[in-house]
Amino acid sequence: MAEVFAGFVCGYAVALLFTPLVALMVIDARSRVPYLAKAIAPNISAVALTVPISLFAFLIWTAIGMVLGLLYRGAEQNIPQGGLGSPNLLYTALVVSFGASALILIALGLRRLPWPVLVIGVAFVGGFGWAMPYLARAG
Repeated sequence: MAEVFAGFVCGYAVALLFTPLVALMVIDARSRVPYLAKAIAPNISAVALTVPISLFAFLIWTAIGMVLGLLYRGAEQNIPQGGLGSPNLLYTALVVSFGASALILIALGLRRLPWPVLVIGVAFVGGFGWAMPYLARAG
């Protein structure tokens, strides 16, 4: 159960970083994307936009964290070998490969990699790939 709670905590931390970065990206993209120009009023600030984004982000990222906590628990029970600076090599390698492949797909789709997306990707890999296993072990 400590693994699931560690995933929840790391998901909450990623959501704390995700929320303001996505709000800034949406405000910046509002002038370039016609749908966002219609959907979001021109006088709304990034701070006001963080409230609905945070409601979504905290639910989604904590749920992702709990699922990854269960995945870590299974990896720890079946293949408990450390590596890559983590208590479980298989789990961390899976998280790193998923995070890297997601960043590559986003970069290919957008033809560039915005710095907020890179920061969120690094937070995902660092939070779930390394911090969560150590937090679960401490619990």
